[in-house]
Amino acid sequence: MKNNSTLFNYIYFALFYTGIVYFFYIILCNYTIQPIWEAFPDSKDYEFQSESNFFSREFFSPKPDIYFAPRPFTVPLFYKMVNSDPYKMVLLQKIIYSISITVLIFSIINYLSNKILKIVATYLLLYFFTWWDIVGWSNNILSESLSISLMFLWFGTILFYYKKQSLTNLLILIGVSILLSFTRDTWPYIILLFSMINVFLFLLFKNQAFKKNCTLLAFSILLFFVQNYTANVGERYKLPVFNSIAGRISQNDEYVKWFKDNGMPLSEKLVKDFRGINVDDGNNRSIVYSKYNDSTYSQLFNWILKDGKATYQKFLLTHLSYFFLADQSAELKRRVFCSNLQGYTQEPRGFYTNPDTTFPYFNFVSTIIFLCILVGLVIKYKTNILAFPLILFVLFGLNAFISYNADALEVKRHLFITQIVLEFINIISILLIINVLINKRQKKLMTIRN
Repeated sequence: MKNNSTLFNYIYFALFYTGIVYFFYIILCNYTIQPIWEAFPDSKDYEFQSESNFFSREFFSPKPDIYFAPRPFTVPLFYKMVNSDPYKMVLLQKIIYSISITVLIFSIINYLSNKILKIVATYLLLYFFTWWDIVGWSNNILSESLSISLMFLWFGTILFYYKKQSLTNLLILIGVSILLSFTRDTWPYIILLFSMINVFLFLLFKNQAFKKNCTLLAFSILLFFVQNYTANVGERYKLPVFNSIAGRISQNDEYVKWFKDNGMPLSEKLVKDFRGINVDDGNNRSIVYSKYNDSTYSQLFNWILKDGKATYQKFLLTHLSYFFLADQSAELKRRVFCSNLQGYTQEPRGFYTNPDTTFPYFNFVSTIIFLCILVGLVIKYKTNILAFPLILFVLFGLNAFISYNADALEVKRHLFITQIVLEFINIISILLIINVLINKRQKKLMTIRN
């Protein structure tokens, strides 16, 4: 029996590490790099910012000029690590993605008690993480690749922290949270909400790490204000607020009147120029772009810089039907669950065509069914890991609304992550439910034997 057990362990480790090595090969060596980033102005901003002195304010919190739009510092930071070489940056993005997924898979199987289930989970997750909707972004130099890689790394560090709430794991989680937050300006809201939920879980499960969870919450609050400060310095909200006013506010007389009453200038001009136009249609985006440097809109942009951001936030809080997309058609709202945006990522070839035809596999209904099962298990067992898919559902439900309302342009690009997380929630929910059933059966067999 001992020899059989040893042999089984060898087979288990061989299968596990073979899968990981092959995954690295697929991600790093299985696609020719092409300079598609040259078609995206964002890439030039990241390159320009990466060339600033690392110890200067211009690197972490730059101000805009006519040729440069400041970005959060994480992407420029990694770009600087490869001497602002775009080809090396693409390779670095692939390496970071591969490492992030490996850490995440380790963190998940750490909660599974059965070795066969661990192997099944590993290969199922590895297959999912070769989906082109995720991997394809690593071929372009935009914030999406590092954002999604660090998001999965963040998931992994959360799960390790749940397993052992040590100071080391807390500090690692904080470090990853900083890097993730400064990939996109919507992340501080999600990180802050997670930290608030984390404190609530302490109260619910009577965990022993209350001080550490409060420290995480305090850090998240500080991170939120620091990132908002850098966004204000860099005027990173100016164009998104204008896009939303032009793309959505101008379509509704009641909304336009509210903004006019709250000090917005040029309301009549906005209606004249944008009423009836879907600005997120690729053929119409140039209409919006042409206004960015149009002197006749200077008064409106000055207002946005001074009062527009706060006014738009006030509007969202006082018009919840707008925030929850009641003014959007069913077709427009379906963009929340978009996938496979090949205009940004090239087309999948070779091995990648397989997962690309498999996913998306799950839907909103299946997600609700699995989460309802998990609610019952959380009530019974009161463990963080069983609550984790529920937490993700809340976080990324909110993220969908925040991102949709933050910018009326390139909505699909800002929301493609929703369907990916939905798939991930379904997969880990299934694994956790099966793990509970296996543990329950093993305990029953042990009881019978005794």
